[in-house]
Amino acid sequence: MDRRSTLEAARQLASSHLITSCAALAALFVFIPIGQRIVAAMFDQSSTAPIDSQMTVAFLLNIAVILFAWRRSKDLQAALAANEIAQQSAHDNAYIDHVTGLANRRELMRVLSDGALRDKGSTLLLLDLDFFKKVNDLYGHVVGDEVLKHVAKVIRTCAPEGSCCARLGGDEFAVLVPPIDGGLVSESVADIIRSIAEPLTLGTATVHVSASVGISPVEPGMTAEDCLRRSDIAMYSAKRAGRNCRVWFDRQMEQELLARTQLEDEIRNAVEACEFVPFYQPQMDLGTGELTGFEVLARWNSPIKGLLEPSAFMDVAEASGMISELSLSVMVQALTEARDWPGHLKIAVNISPIQFRDPHLAERILKLLTETNFPPSRLEVEITESSFLEDRETALAIVESLKNMGVTISLDDFGTGYASLSQLQSLPFDRIKIDKSFVTSLLSDSQSDAIVSTILSLGRALHLPITAEGIEDAGTKARLSQLGCSDGQGWLFGKAVSGSTVRASLGIPDGASNTEPVEAPETPANERRDRKRRASGGRR
Repeated sequence: MDRRSTLEAARQLASSHLITSCAALAALFVFIPIGQRIVAAMFDQSSTAPIDSQMTVAFLLNIAVILFAWRRSKDLQAALAANEIAQQSAHDNAYIDHVTGLANRRELMRVLSDGALRDKGSTLLLLDLDFFKKVNDLYGHVVGDEVLKHVAKVIRTCAPEGSCCARLGGDEFAVLVPPIDGGLVSESVADIIRSIAEPLTLGTATVHVSASVGISPVEPGMTAEDCLRRSDIAMYSAKRAGRNCRVWFDRQMEQELLARTQLEDEIRNAVEACEFVPFYQPQMDLGTGELTGFEVLARWNSPIKGLLEPSAFMDVAEASGMISELSLSVMVQALTEARDWPGHLKIAVNISPIQFRDPHLAERILKLLTETNFPPSRLEVEITESSFLEDRETALAIVESLKNMGVTISLDDFGTGYASLSQLQSLPFDRIKIDKSFVTSLLSDSQSDAIVSTILSLGRALHLPITAEGIEDAGTKARLSQLGCSDGQGWLFGKAVSGSTVRASLGIPDGASNTEPVEAPETPANERRDRKRRASGGRR
């Protein structure tokens, strides 16, 4: 029964109870004088007249009415008590979170919508747990619920008196703090963050979580949605600042978010318009000086902003989930352009760790190779160690599938991860690429020299070829050759250039390919657009 139904039932019960009470009172008013007369007649020994039978019947009927009213009143009182319980239950269902006992989103929005409260200048905290998904994945949702209950208890204990504490859903909480000094708000938030970060023992499991908190003053005239949005912006700034911290909202954050949202829309439209194109940086054999291949680097050929490098769009593309579509779009163009280049030249493409969340990644790449008629043996996929941190089994299955096709696998940015040696022992890499941060400081930093020397020795022991990135001068090239590095790339050999420039340098005329152009890859977003076009009769 919903809250409206319980309230209507309560009104009906109260009305019935009032009518019953009035009837009982009326019967009592009649009963008293009749009862007095009958009792007086019964005890009046001087009177020989019989007791009036009609009066006796009226007397008995009044007794019956009084007894019925008493019984009915008792039943109605029980019904009213049950209805109050139902009303409380309906209220709890509507406004209370059942896992933690805190207020829910609806209740928080109701309180935020209170104009009087807004005018007092309260503060809204938005709190999101860090790494909570791992708790559910490792220990199950029962333990996860216990963590949520613990967090709720911490929030209740640490929040200033009079605060409205709520769970908005999932691992997201909110606290509406009444008007107090901003320093006291910061102290309360610090207590909350510190208490949540402490290890929590639940049975045999020791759980570690932390919290990122966004803080926003509630200003007069703001809507409830505005309050939440500002705190949400601040909370995600805390996430980007390293988590387990607090950030106060300022308007610059809002401007940055608007700019980021606009950039996301521009990237989405640019992917559909095929504005992202491949550029190619040469890779050289340091011993012979011969060209061995190219690394494919994405560029945004924007008709408005001009030619943009990855630093202008790659982070946003990854964070917004568009990196897979963007990457595959660039890859299919690169494979199409490079298929008629000399057969000994390899093409190296970078795969983002986010793309390894897709269990069908290997199938998508195989489909591109088939559609472009590009030999798998000429494709080298570059991946980083972080690709294996989230779901090692899925990532390993993708790598093995690619190798079974004939694609070679390169470990990119080697030396910057946390488990490089163990990865080399357990994963089927075909090449190691030394991160350019070590190469560029090779001649000026003895530690970088020692690290590069160690990596090269490790590569020889594992029979893995080594490519050094970031070679910018002849001295660095000479030192790498002296240490035994086999391959390299960097500005010394050339910056990334367009496909037409590569064809010209290789002596291949434009239009030399005899194969048909390849359509954009069928990523999930493309598949959805295709279905929409078919449903609308092909109109765009």
